[in-house]
Amino acid sequence: MQFFVYFTMTEGQRMSPPNPEGMAALGKLMQESMRSGLIVATGQLGQSTTHVRLEQGAVSVTDGPFIEGKELIPGFTVIEVDSKQDGIEWVTKLRRCMGEGTLRMAPIHVGKFDD
Repeated sequence: MQFFVYFTMTEGQRMSPPNPEGMAALGKLMQESMRSGLIVATGQLGQSTTHVRLEQGAVSVTDGPFIEGKELIPGFTVIEVDSKQDGIEWVTKLRRCMGEGTLRMAPIHVGKFDD
């Protein structure tokens, strides 16, 4: 099972970095998780979007609008675990490293296409 793990920030909100112990624990957790293959991907989404629209046969491409502050996802991690409970346990470890706040995890459903 894969899960998209993320947090959101509201516009103008600043995120406090973890304390030194939390940073050390975070680095160790991430390194171990990447080495074991638990982390599939990690990264950051940009604040703008590109819209590709098909309307009456014509394609238009528009940059923007910018993602609203309430929708901003400053960082994400995709994990692969055996169960939802395993995901919750890993996300709990991550949150403890990061400090107070909320992390969200959403299952990723991958479609299969026949040849």
